[in-house]
Formats: sequence, structure tokens, C-alpha cells
Amino acid sequence: MGEARDSAARIEALDVLRGIAILGIMLLNIRGMGSVPGVESDPRIAGWGLADHIVWWTQQLFVEGTMRGLLSLLFGAGFVILASRPRDGRSALSIYYRRMAALILFGLIHGYLLMWPGDILLIYGIAGLFLFPFRELPARALIGLGLGGIAVMVAIGAAAVVEGMNTREHAEAAIAAGAGEEDERVAAWQDYLAAVQPDLEADARSRAARQGSLADNLAYKMAIANEWNGIKGLSWWSLDALAMMLLGAGLFKAGFLGGGLPRDVYLRIALAGYAVGVPINFIESEQLVAAGFMVPIPVSEVTYQIGRLATTLAHVGLVLATLRTVRGRCVLGIFAAPGRMALSTYVGETLIAQWLLFPGFALGLHGRISIAESWLIALGIAVVLTALCRWWLGRFRMGPLEWLWRWLTYGQRPAFKRI
Repeated sequence: MGEARDSAARIEALDVLRGIAILGIMLLNIRGMGSVPGVESDPRIAGWGLADHIVWWTQQLFVEGTMRGLLSLLFGAGFVILASRPRDGRSALSIYYRRMAALILFGLIHGYLLMWPGDILLIYGIAGLFLFPFRELPARALIGLGLGGIAVMVAIGAAAVVEGMNTREHAEAAIAAGAGEEDERVAAWQDYLAAVQPDLEADARSRAARQGSLADNLAYKMAIANEWNGIKGLSWWSLDALAMMLLGAGLFKAGFLGGGLPRDVYLRIALAGYAVGVPINFIESEQLVAAGFMVPIPVSEVTYQIGRLATTLAHVGLVLATLRTVRGRCVLGIFAAPGRMALSTYVGETLIAQWLLFPGFALGLHGRISIAESWLIALGIAVVLTALCRWWLGRFRMGPLEWLWRWLTYGQRPAFKRI
């Protein structure tokens, strides 16, 4: 009985973490859903009052990349749990790949038909295709592979920085020698600079399409999805996800991610993570501010993965330390319901934002809200969906999309209503 209670507590910890991540990711997604594209590079476009300053800095120091990172870690933990379950004579490989195929299908529908090109389900499904062969590796090997993947991304970023510095140096040498803008070295640097500036024409197209009809919105969002889902983009983001999934699988096997370690260990990890991650995030953000949000060679190309990993692990440590107390379980326990319905909650966020709040055929708020206002809306959505999830799970065994996903995975319709 003691082991059963401990297992249930470990699963609850994962549900709480997943709920925080799936609601927290909306704090970032809502910017892409409700603002013009230029806001991604220059947040001042949407308004830059005191509240916007505070929200932006909070986002940069504590949120950017961490909710996606946390979801990826939890995907890895879920992979370990799934791979260890009895199969009743069925092939673990076939079940697993049916599950990933269904996730890819969900991602395509979510990204194209439901109008969220920033979808992560497709990325997770693709990354998950490469995860299965590592299922029996020990924790240390999985953690090493995950860190190795992150190191590869850091190296790619460093190579990009070197390329940018070389491009600038060649252009400066050409200008010093009297070359004009027609010189290919100068032109290459001008193109490099143009890539970091807001595209005002893209912003205008965004406003026109999003304030238009359903057909206008669908055509616009599908075009973006096609652009983002190219080979280069899918490869990069799949590597990003796979590295964190492997790390999450290893951390779960090591006992860290499930909440089984002493509270003081989690607190020390949280302190160490924030001590490393927050200063890195601050340096990256300060460079942006000092350069007027137009940095041709950002330090984040090298430091981003390090900072977001450290901050993500710090969040995990803080949450799991809090869950080791009675009061902490009472407070954070509210996130377990959306965590259990993470897929339905994630798509629900899109339906509210992309089909109700922002398009012209509904409330038409696209391009009309500041960063601070977008966070207020995201928090309101979180409250509504959390309440809905708690109500739903009081009547049904699982969320509607979780139910469909399980059906597609196992080929058998699971029980839905609570008896």
C-alpha cells in the first residue's frame, strides 16, 4: 500500500508540473496569437508602458523557453512510464508508434485547421519517433544524450555567431577600402541587419488577414504554418524537443522528476538553477534593450539553451519542493486537473484565442492589445480552463482529446464516463 501511495504521489507531481507548463505556455503563445509578427523582435510595437516593461522582463527572465522545456521534460517522463506498462501481449513498438502517429495528426489539424502555426504537437510527434530506441537506457546515459543534444544546439549557435562576426568584419573592411552598397560583402551585411528588423509589411498583412473573414484567417495561418514547417524548422525544433525529452526520461529514471527526492535537495537545485539561468537570461535581455531590440549578433545564439535549461530545472525544483508540504499540495494541486487534460487544455487555449478573441469574424482583438494586456487575458483563460477541467474530470475519466488519443493508440474505445 505504501508503494502504491508513493506511485500515485509521483504521478500527481507530474500532473501538477504538466498543468503549470500547459497553462504557462499560453503566456508566450498569446503574443503570437494576438499581436502582429513584429512584436516577436520588438515588443514596443504593441505598447511599452510600465506594466509592459514589467511583464516583458518577467517573461524574459523566468518564462521564455521554460514552459516548452518543462513540457519536453515531462514528455520524456511520460515516455518512460508508457514504455514500462504491461502490453497484454501487444507489441510495445506498434502501440508507441501509433501514439506518435496520432500526435502528429493532432498537430497537423491544430496547426493548419485550428489556425495555430506555433503548434508543438507536430514537433513532439516527430521528435518522439526517435525516442523509442532509447527506452531501456539507464538514467545516466539518457541524461548524457540529452545534454549532448543541447551541446550540439549551443555549438550551432556559436557557429552562427562566428558567421555573423565574419560577415560584419568583411563588410567593414570593404567599406574602409571604399566599396559601396553594391559590393557583395556590404550587401551581405545589410541583408543580415534587415533580418533582425521588424517587417512592417508583414505586420500590415497580419492585421488585414486577421481582421478579415474565416477564409482570410485560414489562408493566412496556413501560409505561416507552411513556412514554419519546412525541413529546416522542423529539424531544429525536433532536436530541441528530443534533447529535452531524453533529459526528462533520464531525470525521471533518476528519481528527480517524479518528486521522490527530499525537499532540501529540490530547494538546492532550484537555487542553483536560478543562480545560473537568471543572470544568463538577464544578459541576453539587456543586450536587446541596449540595442533597441535590433541585435544582429545576439549572445543568446550561444547562451539561450543553457539559460533556459537552468531556469526550467529551477522551476521544477521549486514546484516539487513546494509539493513536499501540505500547504503547497493544496495550492499547487489545482494545476493537476489541466495537467491530466493537457492535450485538451492546449487545444482549448487555441480555440479561445484563435476562434473567439482575436479574429475579425469574432471579437477582433488582434493587434489591439499590449503585452501586459495579453498576460491578463492568458491568466483569465487559465482560470476558465482550470475550472472547466476540474468540472469535467468530476464527470468523466479523461479529457475528450485524451480519450480520442488513447482510442487511436490502442485501437479500443476506452471507458469515458464515470460510473
